[in-house]
Amino acid sequence: MVKKLLLFLKQQDLKQFLKFCVVGTVGTAIDFGLFYLLVESAHIWYLLAATISFIVAVINNYIFNKFWTFEDRDKDFLRQFGRFLVVSIIGLGLNVLILYILVEFAGMWYILAKVLATGVVLIWNFFANKYWTFKKM
Repeated sequence: MVKKLLLFLKQQDLKQFLKFCVVGTVGTAIDFGLFYLLVESAHIWYLLAATISFIVAVINNYIFNKFWTFEDRDKDFLRQFGRFLVVSIIGLGLNVLILYILVEFAGMWYILAKVLATGVVLIWNFFANKYWTFKKM
């Protein structure tokens, strides 16, 4: 595991990871902003709001990760988007589960819980997308 991490840090993977983080930051801003508006202004239940905001951010992230982060030119859009969607749905499940546990059982403020959940999902999403969704065929 340590060898893989060191190899990762020495290769172009670090550049991709940094790009992934930039895209993720924009996606997170979309996610958090919409999440906050849906909960505070539209009075939507926080778990439904988290789902909606996450989906909007996923669409943004797919487009930018495909063409900028991974510089992917795969023409099989449906297969690839399907994979991206699977990774994102698993990420959504993790996000909502962690959010629920931290808010309902730990009594944490929903915004702080969302930050922590997002950090966990970031790691999952990068590696799953790099080695499965955008894997060079």
